[in-house]
Amino acid sequence: MKRILFIALLLGLYFSNTMAQTKGNPQLGLRAGLPFGATVRYFFDDANAIEGIAGAYSKTYTVTGLYEHHFDLSALTTQGFAWFIGGGAHMGSRTVSGSTKFIGGVDGIAGIDYTFPAIPLNLSLDWKPAVHFNTDDDLTDFAISIRYTFGK
Repeated sequence: MKRILFIALLLGLYFSNTMAQTKGNPQLGLRAGLPFGATVRYFFDDANAIEGIAGAYSKTYTVTGLYEHHFDLSALTTQGFAWFIGGGAHMGSRTVSGSTKFIGGVDGIAGIDYTFPAIPLNLSLDWKPAVHFNTDDDLTDFAISIRYTFGK
């Protein structure tokens, strides 16, 4: 019985250490898709994060702020695998027919996420529909992001 308790304690310490490796460590990387640009993400705890995206596409330049809730899938798949959902807002500019307009609106985001356990690298695939207040919406924005995790 003592041996089982000792092994359970060691496994608990191991998993609490591996789960906390992302928390508090900023991630910075490249977003390839729509919009194309830079991404930075920060986890407040194991499930809640904020992400900022500075992107450009088709004469459109935006800055987006998102809240994301992550759901750990490690028990069902492999360590470091998760899915997430969230939302936020954006603002920027878009050139249409030679005229530059300010754009703003709301965004959703949903995707899958994998953080490598042994190296400070994160990959994600997401869908980020954007509804603009004064121009056509962008509902088919997909991207792959690769991020470096600082402090891991």
